[in-house]
Amino acid sequence: MTGLKRGTVKLLPYQEEWAENAKNTIALLRNILGDTAIDIQHIGSTAVPHIHAKPIIDIAVGIRKPDDIIPYRETLKK
Repeated sequence: MTGLKRGTVKLLPYQEEWAENAKNTIALLRNILGDTAIDIQHIGSTAVPHIHAKPIIDIAVGIRKPDDIIPYRETLKK
């Protein structure tokens, strides 16, 4: 499971699955956003191999203009 109960901070040893989960999420986002996403990166502590981290996968999506993402809002919420 990835994520924590609200109000909880817990560091876990590095998990190989974090990189795989991020890779799969990035592929899904690329499929949804197409050329709207100029870059998508796995960021944060789970992106750094061999360190303890909060088990939350952070993904940053680069777009040209904030309005470019509006047509995808409902799809991304799902």
